[in-house]
Amino acid sequence: MRDLRPVSTIIFIVLAVSVLQVSGQVTHTPIFDGESAYSFLTAQCDFGPRPPGSENLTLCRAYIVETLESFNWNVSIQNFTYMETACANIIATWNSTTDSPIILGAHYDTRPNATSDTLNRNLPILGANDGASGTAVLMELARILPIVDRSKVELVFFDAEDSGGIGGWDWIQGSTYYVSQLTTQRISTIEAMILADMVGDANLYLPKEITSTDSLQNVIWSIAAGLGYSSTFVDTPGGPVEDDHTPFLHAQIPAVDIIQYPFPSSWHTLEDTPDKCSAESLEIVGEVLEVFVVQYNIENGVFLPDPPYTLYATVIAIPFIIILILLYQRKKR
Repeated sequence: MRDLRPVSTIIFIVLAVSVLQVSGQVTHTPIFDGESAYSFLTAQCDFGPRPPGSENLTLCRAYIVETLESFNWNVSIQNFTYMETACANIIATWNSTTDSPIILGAHYDTRPNATSDTLNRNLPILGANDGASGTAVLMELARILPIVDRSKVELVFFDAEDSGGIGGWDWIQGSTYYVSQLTTQRISTIEAMILADMVGDANLYLPKEITSTDSLQNVIWSIAAGLGYSSTFVDTPGGPVEDDHTPFLHAQIPAVDIIQYPFPSSWHTLEDTPDKCSAESLEIVGEVLEVFVVQYNIENGVFLPDPPYTLYATVIAIPFIIILILLYQRKKR
């Protein structure tokens, strides 16, 4: 009886290497521009505090819509009323006749009061990080995503996320309303919802928010590691956060919250200003999301290098490798 252990060992090694090369491999070179995203952040802050129903938020909404339309996205407004306040989600799609498998979300409203600031509890916050940062990342993605990949994505900017605990308001009302309007058929087509919230802090630290969908979260953090961002996307558990991804989870949609935790010291204070944020942080998050979208295989519903040439070549080569090994061993006998 011939000892085939050397052959089986080599086959195992070849297969293991090929799987490692494909899983989480980054093949797309991102072009996300952090400085451009930062300009979108400061432009929002130029409108001042932007709580739901305010004139400032109305003006900011018009700015976001105009910018998205300048990049040729189809933009619609989803109006709703909460606590007698007129609110509006912004929805941007590339192909209005096709359901996109990926939803990228952020909230664009700001907290009406600086409730974490003891001396200024009744003053509104500027919300550079908590509000403007995630929105800025989505706006830059709208600008730079390759045309061929844009139909994979629906961009949603949620209103009324950040007023919980003030005047009887609850949290995450924009996303709650958005999900309530989804049909069963539409829910079945959504493969991933990724939320970017508080992603602009100059000392950005992103652990894994623990209510998020593990499998989807692992892919995103794997991409970050492949891009060299393991010190920002940290492979450690973060806290549970009730955020705009939560209604999607309740609807059984895979969802991930990319959020700094513990929250930075500027959270819900008057110190949440652009100088506490950085273009570099926005670029790190933007590049990870860009790679996820571009390398998402829309036909198979999985994240893979597109196409996975290494895996194809390995599978084709294995029989030839086995034959060569067997011939070599026969010659030695």
